[in-house]
Order: sequence, then structure tokens, then C-alpha cells
Amino acid sequence: MPLVPYDPFQIFEPLWNEMDRHFHQGRGNEDLSKWLYRVDVDETPEKIIVTAEIPGIENKEDLQIEINENVLTIHGEMKQGNAEKDRFSHHSERYFGKFTRTVTLPNAVKADGAHAAYKNGVLELTFLKDRHPAARTIDIDFH
Repeated sequence: MPLVPYDPFQIFEPLWNEMDRHFHQGRGNEDLSKWLYRVDVDETPEKIIVTAEIPGIENKEDLQIEINENVLTIHGEMKQGNAEKDRFSHHSERYFGKFTRTVTLPNAVKADGAHAAYKNGVLELTFLKDRHPAARTIDIDFH
């Protein structure tokens, strides 16, 4: 019977593989914007509540929300402010451009009666649960 050398760090192998999988996603030609915005999905017995951090949206027209059964899609565009002519950037980490974020909700929801509000960079969506969903675009109360 051959002996296998003991590797005390072998138990960390699944963790390292999972970290590599997450760090390598979004590289290459994939859309990086789907990793930039944090989204929380909460559920009560009657409704689904989605909260998304999307700072920098200034116009209602720059943010669109679509729901199709239990798939929520948020489209938007972050526009860069007017920069001065002689201004040179040495370091920039903020994202500008179009983004799309798709989230699968835990239940099918009603598009009618949905509420969307955007305030201080936070988008909050409230949906009633439904057994007979239909696709629709949702209007946003923009503050």
C-alpha cells in the first residue's frame, strides 16, 4: 500500500478554488458592471423587496427596471460629469458607462402594483408575490 504524503493545507483547497473562481469571473470580454453594484433580496409572506446600491444616477431616464416572472433586470447608465479642459486624472476607481444587473427572485411577482423608489443612491423595489406573472417595465419615483 503506497503512502500518501500529508498536506495540512489540503483542507483549504476548496476555498482557494472558490476564491479563484470568483476572482476570475468578470475578466476578459464579460460585462464588469454586474459585479459593481450590491443587491439585497428580502422576502416577507406577501412581498419581495429588492434593495440595490446604485450611486450616481441623476436622471430618471438613466435607469430602467424590467420584471419577467421572477427575473428582475436593472439597466442604467452612469454619466461622467463635465471635466475641466486642463484637468488630468492620476487615479480613477469610479465606474462610468452602461450597466445591466439581472437577479433571479425567489418567487414570481406581480408587475402591477410594484413600487420603485430611488433616493440617495439606493434603489428600493417592492413586489407583491404572484402566481400568474406577466412581463412589464416599472416606473421609478425619482427623488
